[in-house]
Amino acid sequence: MKPQHLVIIGGVASGPTAAAEARRTNPDLHITLIEKGPDVSYSACEMPLMLAGKVQHKDELVRYAPHELATAFNIAVETHTSAEEIDLEHRKLLVRNTKTGKSRLIRYDRLILATGALPIVPEALAISTQDVFVLRTLQDVLHIENRIKAQDVRHAVVIGSGYVGLDAAFALKQRGIRVTVLAPSGVLAKGLGETMQAVALQRITSEGLCVRKERATGLEKARDGKIIAVLTDKGEKIGCDLVLIAVGTSPATELARKAGLKIGVSGGVVVDEQMRTSELGIWACGDCTEQKELIFGVSIAAPLSLNAFRSGRVAGRNAARNAPRNESNPMPRTKAAPPSGRSATLPPIVFAAAIGLGDIEIAHTGWTQEMASKLGKDTVSATITHKTASAFTDHSTICITLIAERKTQRLIGAQIVGGNRSADRINVITALLRKGGTVGDLYDLDYVYSPPLAPSKDPLMVAARSLQKQF
Repeated sequence: MKPQHLVIIGGVASGPTAAAEARRTNPDLHITLIEKGPDVSYSACEMPLMLAGKVQHKDELVRYAPHELATAFNIAVETHTSAEEIDLEHRKLLVRNTKTGKSRLIRYDRLILATGALPIVPEALAISTQDVFVLRTLQDVLHIENRIKAQDVRHAVVIGSGYVGLDAAFALKQRGIRVTVLAPSGVLAKGLGETMQAVALQRITSEGLCVRKERATGLEKARDGKIIAVLTDKGEKIGCDLVLIAVGTSPATELARKAGLKIGVSGGVVVDEQMRTSELGIWACGDCTEQKELIFGVSIAAPLSLNAFRSGRVAGRNAARNAPRNESNPMPRTKAAPPSGRSATLPPIVFAAAIGLGDIEIAHTGWTQEMASKLGKDTVSATITHKTASAFTDHSTICITLIAERKTQRLIGAQIVGGNRSADRINVITALLRKGGTVGDLYDLDYVYSPPLAPSKDPLMVAARSLQKQF
């Protein structure tokens, strides 16, 4: 009997993770991983460090070169291979070599979509020029790096003020490049409420970044293709040598849409807790998926590194295991292969993220009060300013916002802006959110006190007490 063939579409984080877990789960499975680019496994979140000059060569960011991934997990790795169409009836995948243009069919028994997300580029900014970039792949950072090395870049405009935009802006500033950030909706608007956005903006601009609340409406370039200026909705022309577009991403679901897989309200592929899609024999993981959020049960797209790894492991295990026919897993076991291991599940997620910009640390978890209000939730919030350690030791200022449901006093979110040793405190809140913790639970925690490490009243305790007074 032929061995079952698992095909995984996509690299970076979730795809290789799914391949590794599939191999551990089923040693006899034939596994092929295809990736449309030249790189299959690298640290995307550390790419700004290369822009900042702290990483000198791309190989430092590579976790597995294609041949290393193939050898380590006994899988076939095909780079420069784009998945074009899924034939559900015959379980075949049409792929195209991006170098030669030649197409062929690959048979699969099980399929994992790890197609990731695509950068959003507004139509008005989608012009052909050598000086406009996005930052999504390892090749993107190499293109930017080569541009900086080839010509003198004195002023860069970053369009967008999310995590990617701010990370890249600060990295370019560290290279001695003057940077202007266009933030029409404010900084980190999807994670911070209005109060904390103001705090974060003040800290960011104090680090030398110019942030303007204007929207880019177009780009002006010279006849030779070089960028001249960014046009804004205020009628301004911001002269520059380089433009980075970082207004956000959207799940890469074109392949899934064409195949008729269910797509959710956030634009991601709908999966269950086992990462199964609406089609038997197909799983999905990583940034291309839509999943349930824990606090309110809302379906969201969560392009987070940890989520990519976790969902990749779940998809890899479940796609590879040989399950009995009476299980809900769509792949029946064969006579030659007994059941192998338990199925894996991914619980609903708590959206948590953080960023470090020099001495500034910004973190958030759960929901902002403004976003919760749009869902019709009755909430209260409190914001405090404190210090991270004793005033007689090396310390920094920390600002914390807590949000809770008015009726139940259940915590639903938090935001932190501060100096060194600030962002890690968000993990405490995230843990409580996962367990349905209340403001009282946060206040009653046993906090450590050591003058060089923490003040006698921890900032989280102070914030919890301030919020308790709102009820």
